[in-house]
Amino acid sequence: MKKTRFLVIKFDRPIMAWEVEYFRASVIENTKRQSDLFHNHKSDTAYHYRYPLIQYKIIDKKPAIICINAGTNDIYYLLENREFFFDIKGKVDKYEVEEVVFKNVPIQTWQDSFRYNVHNYMPFNQENYAFFQKLGSMKQQLQFIQELLNKHISIILEELEESGQTNLPLEVEIEKMKSDRFIQYKGIHHLTYCLNIKTNVSLPNYIGIGKGVSLGFGIVKKLSDGKK
Repeated sequence: MKKTRFLVIKFDRPIMAWEVEYFRASVIENTKRQSDLFHNHKSDTAYHYRYPLIQYKIIDKKPAIICINAGTNDIYYLLENREFFFDIKGKVDKYEVEEVVFKNVPIQTWQDSFRYNVHNYMPFNQENYAFFQKLGSMKQQLQFIQELLNKHISIILEELEESGQTNLPLEVEIEKMKSDRFIQYKGIHHLTYCLNIKTNVSLPNYIGIGKGVSLGFGIVKKLSDGKK
């Protein structure tokens, strides 16, 4: 069974969710842009269209970095500094590493199902949001979101080269739509959802699904049995 390297680094000072983009920018500057895994830019105008292997999150109200596979190597460009001064919208503070968790995790399809909460899932781009708005019923809209979830989880499996590990097809089901709201992302308000899903893919806590995962959207957390 192939395992995925998965690293969580949490820092000690609280920040607000909307400040994640400033945390990300400061981390990038601290690394002197030695690895494009921190920002996914090819140049000032071109991007790598790939699943982010370094993601920026809020965990327990504190900034955190998620590193996957190659990202667990390139995080060295930040950690070699040993002292961390992050600029959060003009306010520079010294941060300490509060927690480090490293695991080798299987990310693949199984015969069993797993239940997750997905927080601030952003499923739509401009094109498929226009299609979504034209759907005639809530049932059709829910089915479309479920299809996008399937697509976004497939992207993770393909990026991590896990899609060929088993012959079991990917299955995803929305169990509960808990809430929806518009959140600003890159200057545009996007419709996001908090929902519970069931899937036959094993996913580690805090990995991201959908659009905006590098800035903390679509955070996955496993639900315990019976939890709603």
